[in-house]
Amino acid sequence: MHWYPEENELPSLFECEPIFLESPSDAIDFFYNEAAYIFSNGIENFIVTIAPSDGEVTIRVTNRSSENLITYLSFKRVYKFEITDDKKDSSSILMRVEDDTLTQTIEVDFKPNFKLIFKEH
Repeated sequence: MHWYPEENELPSLFECEPIFLESPSDAIDFFYNEAAYIFSNGIENFIVTIAPSDGEVTIRVTNRSSENLITYLSFKRVYKFEITDDKKDSSSILMRVEDDTLTQTIEVDFKPNFKLIFKEH
């Protein structure tokens, strides 16, 4: 079972409304949809795409002024997506990827500046 925040927690974290792959309805729950969040911290631009039921998360980070790619992350087995900080001047998440033999944790700061910490356990 995957663990992700509730749908209403993510717009606060990313400071934007999601763009859904399929229009939300009573028949399509957030957990079974794909949502993209497009936002900026003033220095970097972000596109974060989340598909909770599939355990998929992608994060694309570009330089705001040049649009040069800084980081592209694509995960297919995110079992836990946790908001670790959600304040006006700081925001971050912790993702956990697990399989039979190892666990990886990915810490991502969006504000005030982008930071990525990747650990294999």
